Amino acid sequence: MQKTTQVLWLRNDLRLHDHEGFRLAVEDGAPLAVVYILPEHWLTTDDDGMSRLGSAKAHFLRASLIDLHRQLEDQTINFHMYHGHPVDIITRLRDELCGDMKLLTADAQAPEERQWLEAIKNYDIDLVTYESQTLFSQTQVESLLNDFPASFSKFRKTVEKWPDKFFIPESKEATRLLIHEQPLRTSASISWPQSEYAVSLGCQGGERPGKAWLNRYLWQEKAISHYKETRNALTGELFSSHFSPWLAWGCLSPRYIWHEILKYEASYGENEHTYWLRFELLWREYFHWSMRVHGERLFARSGIQRKSIEASENSVHWQAWCNASTGVPMIDAGLRELRHSGFVSNRLRQNMASYFIHQLKLDWRLGARWFEMYLCDFDVASNYGNWSYLAGVGHDPRPVREFNLNKQLQQYDPELSHIRRWCPEIEENSLQEILDHQAGRKLLASFPPPVVTVPAFDLTS
Repeated sequence: MQKTTQVLWLRNDLRLHDHEGFRLAVEDGAPLAVVYILPEHWLTTDDDGMSRLGSAKAHFLRASLIDLHRQLEDQTINFHMYHGHPVDIITRLRDELCGDMKLLTADAQAPEERQWLEAIKNYDIDLVTYESQTLFSQTQVESLLNDFPASFSKFRKTVEKWPDKFFIPESKEATRLLIHEQPLRTSASISWPQSEYAVSLGCQGGERPGKAWLNRYLWQEKAISHYKETRNALTGELFSSHFSPWLAWGCLSPRYIWHEILKYEASYGENEHTYWLRFELLWREYFHWSMRVHGERLFARSGIQRKSIEASENSVHWQAWCNASTGVPMIDAGLRELRHSGFVSNRLRQNMASYFIHQLKLDWRLGARWFEMYLCDFDVASNYGNWSYLAGVGHDPRPVREFNLNKQLQQYDPELSHIRRWCPEIEENSLQEILDHQAGRKLLASFPPPVVTVPAFDLTS
């Protein structure tokens, strides 16, 4: 009788530490093959000219897969990468293994992933799921899911009272695993998007680079000691933690980061800065469980509020956004940075989204998809949660969530360091000249005119 083979299908859990899938595989003891499937539609362009995988994002993912592959090679574990529809690939693997397959994979977060897992169940495959992307387990938050908190504040105040919030299971040596020796047919080589990757913080995809960066940020530079003061900056290497790309692809687990912060606090003391970084991890947690509760509603124009909102289909506005030629230097600088590097600060993301929704008056979901294409740290729950929040159809909505771009520019880029880096054609212009330009009051010859003017603002008034 042929022995069952375990297939561990990795998705957004590209790591070895704090990994329930590997732990379950070790406990089972059956031969193991590890696979990653790049969905074929991630590389195709839709009717709006967007794909799921921009060049910088693809670069980070590819580096993460290479790092994982090398770690698995060191432990003589086979790693296979495929390109195609996940359900087709999984059923083909089942056929290659003559039906003797046990599939382990992370629990579904997004609706698309849920559809994949539901379809796989129809093929009579032994499917075992585990949790990999959240701080809390579903068992821990079960009491909240039936009446999910309408605001982050309510969620935070509840979970912060819980004792022994979570723990990281003891790791078991992966070298105890038996290896599936029969070679599986892999997909043809993937045509990755051409990369102009040059992200300013120089982060490299993969678990080991992620751990190295965390070690540098927390322990070498102790940059967490000023996190709350600097987190809203637009430029710099250490103004924010920059953990998000590794979190998004599961190269670092949120529980690992949380425990490292607790270790730091044990050594140097808890303060508002260390608390605020854990506070941001709880925001991420809130969005993830919200998506679990609301599902497809999160992706509807009316959002989880089922609130009717208007949106324009102005092609001039859309093309100005796509070409980073809105004529508003702060916005165009952010768009250029995003496209080139795959990253943009959280403060600037909020300003860009506010401008897209309230000035360009375009469908917020189009902007969310634009971020999805380019962001190295794209996280479906956080991205759509934040965009719907600013559109007034998400959690804790206020009547208007519109940013004052003039005040934001004055407060967060008064020296124009970010604008001058990404829009060098106006590096000689003053802040007042830029404010006059985007108000349409006195245009700059070297910069596109604003497609939508921003209210005039005098620094002397």
